[in-house]
Amino acid sequence: MKIAPRLRPMSIGDMFDAAFRLYRQHFLTFVGVVALLQLPMAIVQFLLQYVVGRQATLEVLRFSQRSTIFSPGSPPTLSAFPFNAFLTFYAITIGLAVFQALIVQSLLTGALANAIARSYLGQPVSILGSYQLGLRRYAALVASSLLLFLLGATTIGLFAGCSAAGIVALGSTLSGPRASVAAGVLGLLAVLAMIVLLIPVVLFFFIRFILTTQAIVLEGRGPLAGLGRSWRLIGTSFWRALLVFVLVLVLSYIISLIPSLLVTFGLGLFGGGAAAQLRNQAIASFVSQLGLILGLPLLFSIYTLLYYDLRVRKEGYDLELMAESAELGTEH
Repeated sequence: MKIAPRLRPMSIGDMFDAAFRLYRQHFLTFVGVVALLQLPMAIVQFLLQYVVGRQATLEVLRFSQRSTIFSPGSPPTLSAFPFNAFLTFYAITIGLAVFQALIVQSLLTGALANAIARSYLGQPVSILGSYQLGLRRYAALVASSLLLFLLGATTIGLFAGCSAAGIVALGSTLSGPRASVAAGVLGLLAVLAMIVLLIPVVLFFFIRFILTTQAIVLEGRGPLAGLGRSWRLIGTSFWRALLVFVLVLVLSYIISLIPSLLVTFGLGLFGGGAAAQLRNQAIASFVSQLGLILGLPLLFSIYTLLYYDLRVRKEGYDLELMAESAELGTEH
């Protein structure tokens, strides 16, 4: 096994520098790993949203441009609301998002973790070779994503249920002509409080499980074991991992989101109706997908190097590899 001399404890600056260096050295391979799954996904998304669901998307855009669904002087009615269009539009949008998060993202990041780890340790790496993880690891990656999704949904559900119960309890104590207004204000405050409390809770669990993919792919662990391994690796390094996450988030905005927003803003200056908006959305979506393909390898390189950094700091992983290398040398 070829041991990379840079396998050592790193500062956050060293970590980002090493990630950029890996990204430059293996640019085509890393981008190819992402593009192999993301390009077909982008084509499917385009076909569903802008070809199959074109009419539904157009109706949703036209409705969003109207100031009211009621005609002046006529009694309130919901007959003008395009229920079928909204149902089709959000079914496609949510369905694509869930499939992307649970299936595509799991397999893609698993292959990326494999490619980045092999390149970091000085081993040969290829696009197709990065996806040769085995069925068990693929299943574990998807299962861990599903478990995290269920954990997040349960957490949000608990917070929402507590907020709803609080709103009902407060509303039952109110009386008088302005009770409905007061109940509405209290309900809004309860929702805001739920969001403020929910964000740190979700962030805490996200950081704790941020290295699950690496644990499953690089150590061959199952979904629950991978989650537990990530939890233990982060351990007392939570704040350091949080800082890395914040910096990666800023970097992702620079690489992916800002160009998409600038393109959307520039196209919006030309105005136009729903058809023009649909065209603009398609172009902005393309720019966003391009940013994802180019940026995800760099961002995931940082997380993978964080994984190795924590293993070196807490487990002496560099010494373990040196010992294995010495044993192999003795055998030969």
